[in-house]
Amino acid sequence: MSTAWPALVPALILALSSLVAFAWILRTQLQRLYGLTAPSWDTAQGQQLIWSLAGGHGWASSYEQGANFLGIHLELVLLPIAAVERLWPHPAVPLIFAAAGLAATAPAAFLMLRALLPDRPGRTWLALALAAPMPFWASTQEAARDQFHPETMALAMAMLALWAGLRQKRALLWALVVLVLSIKEDQTYIAFLIGLVVWRLGTPAMRNQGRAVMILAVAWLLVGAGVVELFIRRGGYSPDFAYYAWMIDPGRPNILTRSLLRPDAWLAVAGLLASLLGLPLLAPRWLLLAAPPLVANLLSSNDVMEKFQLHYVMLIMFPLVVAAGFGARRLLEERTIPTWLPAPALLLGVVPALLIGFAGGRLPPSLGADPWLYARPPAADRLLAATRVIPAGAPVYADDGTDVWLSDRTLIAQIPEPLLPDRYVVVDLQDWTLRYDPGEAARHSSGRMLATGRRLLVDDGRFQVWSPAGG
Repeated sequence: MSTAWPALVPALILALSSLVAFAWILRTQLQRLYGLTAPSWDTAQGQQLIWSLAGGHGWASSYEQGANFLGIHLELVLLPIAAVERLWPHPAVPLIFAAAGLAATAPAAFLMLRALLPDRPGRTWLALALAAPMPFWASTQEAARDQFHPETMALAMAMLALWAGLRQKRALLWALVVLVLSIKEDQTYIAFLIGLVVWRLGTPAMRNQGRAVMILAVAWLLVGAGVVELFIRRGGYSPDFAYYAWMIDPGRPNILTRSLLRPDAWLAVAGLLASLLGLPLLAPRWLLLAAPPLVANLLSSNDVMEKFQLHYVMLIMFPLVVAAGFGARRLLEERTIPTWLPAPALLLGVVPALLIGFAGGRLPPSLGADPWLYARPPAADRLLAATRVIPAGAPVYADDGTDVWLSDRTLIAQIPEPLLPDRYVVVDLQDWTLRYDPGEAARHSSGRMLATGRRLLVDDGRFQVWSPAGG
């Protein structure tokens, strides 16, 4: 009993961290979902695509004007989520996957870091200090604020894949690498890093596997993003190119300076380094592996991406955690931890990460959160009651926040300019995006709808349902 207890403590801490984080993150997501403040991008957009896959309608994305989504992003991981939605068609399903993925970062990071660290006193506790607070990091909260995006599952899978490679679990390594690659085409870089570390540190038998993983990652990028997407897209829109079109646009000459010097982006990076106790700085060569995704984010014309907000922060987290593992490895190998310090005292390393998460995080009760988004009373049932007048599957325009609940159709989009005549229109008079001008929704609604020849079908004081033009 006495020898088992020390080994049990890390497991209990990690289990507590993951369970609390899962409940906390999912609760905040459901508050926004039911309070109708869940954003169209990427929540409603993702849910409509998942519904399309679950119903056998293929990869046609209503939010991409009916384009085949595989021509925009290779997110094959949506298929198993769609399989779950065949059994339970509900917009909460992807949110559960997202919350689970972020909560799983604690045990996944612990396993990976322990596999990276040499067998020295304090190894377990140092790995625990870095891993246990990971679901509560400010950057993790930022990813959770996106509600749902497949990349919220990527970090935990990548760390587990690296652990599997270092522990000679060949089948598990390949299964997890394929899952990482299926999340999005930019995860090819993460898969390449997994292979690189396995090739560098793995046993002789596993080094060939690491090399093969790197080859697969490069092939997936060239064939997937470079050929398959291009063939499916046939010259259509691609964010991979659109975000960097400024490089050949003489009308935007200052974006390079603005991007590389913006303080909010570097503050996010500094927060990550501090949450990792500065350990990546002890492994500068491995820290350099964070440079490609760092520069890619900074040079994007997407403002959210430049600031490392929402899921865009996830891409730099894995290389930084790997660099922290090598920094911790150096710390233990050089025996720079004082011998008089009890190993469990290393667990105090959780304090900086938790303080940064509380001060800079964006989920309540963190100080950077917007409590209003999470305090709206549930109104989903009222919305669904008002929209029963709409025939099943009929094309609909809806306000941001309501559209996720109406995404069980092939044609659903935010209310645009101009309105196509064949759509029903659902207006939320308390639209969360107009919170600072509550009268705008009503003004925007009545005059515009009547001018297009629509007829008011339902008005319950908050939700209005308008017929198609001439209906």
